[in-house]
Amino acid sequence: MTVPRAGDSWKIRATGCWGDACVLVPWAEYLARGDVELLRRQYPTMKAFLGAAERRASVFSVGKHRRIWSLPFQFGDWCAPDEDFMRWILKGPWVATAYFANSCRVVSEIAEILGERADAEKYQKLYEEVSDAYLSVFCKKSGELKKEFHTAYVLPLHFGMARGEQRTVMAQRLQTLVAEAGYHPRTGFPGTPYLLFALADSGQRDTAFRTLLDEGCPGWLYAVQAGATTIWERWDALQPDGTVNLGENGQDGGMVSFNHYANGAVGDFLYRRIAGLEPTSGGYRTFRVAPMVGGGITSAEVRYLSPYGEICAEWRIEGDQFTLEVTVPVSTACTVSMPSGGTTVLQSGSDKFCEKYEV
Repeated sequence: MTVPRAGDSWKIRATGCWGDACVLVPWAEYLARGDVELLRRQYPTMKAFLGAAERRASVFSVGKHRRIWSLPFQFGDWCAPDEDFMRWILKGPWVATAYFANSCRVVSEIAEILGERADAEKYQKLYEEVSDAYLSVFCKKSGELKKEFHTAYVLPLHFGMARGEQRTVMAQRLQTLVAEAGYHPRTGFPGTPYLLFALADSGQRDTAFRTLLDEGCPGWLYAVQAGATTIWERWDALQPDGTVNLGENGQDGGMVSFNHYANGAVGDFLYRRIAGLEPTSGGYRTFRVAPMVGGGITSAEVRYLSPYGEICAEWRIEGDQFTLEVTVPVSTACTVSMPSGGTTVLQSGSDKFCEKYEV
């Protein structure tokens, strides 16, 4: 598969998050459609990218710093609110190192699928080493970051890099930072897709819903209240009076696109947590439906046309009763998890589940 160059003259180099697309895009396609051959074709590129990341992290470094990726250039926490270009890129080592760890984990799983057992062990070991370096270099022993910002907590939480008490501390600190920010996202492009997951999956569900549903700026519903029908490049691209935000100098510098997907990645949370549908193997051969209830939301419905047929999941709250209806295609299996914690494994067909729900 040939990827065309962007319309710029920048030198081609491996960078964190943006470069990780060579791993994360084929992996997302595999989970959606189950095409193992796509993984096989892209596998050499994945290995080459991780090799470049490993080499560049080790330059001029010793000890655990050999797994911290900062050179030669990183976009960092790009487009984090109320910050400038320099502050974004200065966060590069945190962002790039976390994404490096995650891609190692994903490629280890891909190697298992492809039968590359030695590679699977190699990349799993590298994932553990990079994760340990992140926690050792950037964090205190408790798990609290020496330099705190939202994305630096979001990424290790969502990528599974922090465990035990360190994970608990990180989740609590992230919750505190989000609350101090008025429940507004302060993450740049690399952290925004995972902010709500990091909160909700770490025991901070109420904070996740409050952040999702806040109508202030920065925030997803600010744009909705402004009449947006597309996703903006920056949270404040349009000001409350309806005028375009051209910045202090009256020029947007090309950074006020009104059709820019990045913050739209919140859709993944809507599907995977609120509606509750998530693949557990390629092509939805196996999947789960586990609705996450909160934020005053009383119903959700998702339909997905998988390679095996249409998957449907619909839930609603009426009075004190929670009802979930699920349709499972032939030749697939679904694990249903109710808000109460009960689980059931379904084969093909349609089923309905009810239980008492208490706010």
